[in-house]
Amino acid sequence: MPYDQSFTIEENTKVNAKYYRLTFRAAHLSEAVEPGQFLTLQINPSLDPFWRRPFSYYRIQKDRIQILYEVLGRGTAMLSRKKKGDTVQVMGPLGRPFSPKVKNKKRVLVAGGVGVPPLIFLAEKYAADYLLIGTKSSAEVLPKKELAKIKAEILYSTNDGSYGSKGFVTKLLEQVIKKELPENIFIQTCGPNIMMEAVMKMALQWGIEGELSVDKPMACGVGACLGCMVKTSDGWKASCVEGPVFNFKDIDLATTLS
Repeated sequence: MPYDQSFTIEENTKVNAKYYRLTFRAAHLSEAVEPGQFLTLQINPSLDPFWRRPFSYYRIQKDRIQILYEVLGRGTAMLSRKKKGDTVQVMGPLGRPFSPKVKNKKRVLVAGGVGVPPLIFLAEKYAADYLLIGTKSSAEVLPKKELAKIKAEILYSTNDGSYGSKGFVTKLLEQVIKKELPENIFIQTCGPNIMMEAVMKMALQWGIEGELSVDKPMACGVGACLGCMVKTSDGWKASCVEGPVFNFKDIDLATTLS
């Protein structure tokens, strides 16, 4: 059952050129949360902006919750100006998470952009064999201390080659597939739709099982507004309730990620 409460901000700090880390304490919101679930945040009590913003859980330490976000519009710009002691209205935990078990296969996490936080959470809680992170440039690369607790081989790719391998993260994924063999891999991915589409196509080509967390507008978070509908093998579903994590085999690739 999700909780909807007001909380006091403990920290709202810029961690690199792109991302902010917001921290608050919320015992109910932190209980039994799984990687891949999310919360919605009302930025101002005046309802300006009117719609809440969804954010993945990034890290939980007892009753302390962290989200990692990038300023992408007016709402997140307003959020970035919040200070310690300010309050925010938060509802969560929401949605279906990533699978904690991957059938004794090697867990390969493929992340990009807003998809990085939930996969870091997943790698910290359940460990992984590989965490592949794709960014546009070194400006988006997280400080090493943000990744210090991850039990995985972490590989970066940047579009401009300023950090890690040059090119898209799918280039790293192809290398891992060839090294570990397709039948031994389970992929879990979150990020821009164009990236996840490429990951899913590779998975289908190689016969690899996996899951993705879809990126759709989620205004309400409880399946009422129908703004986040995705087409699945079992019909249309609200990704904020039936997802955001879906199995590769259940998703209509062309419709969902278009």
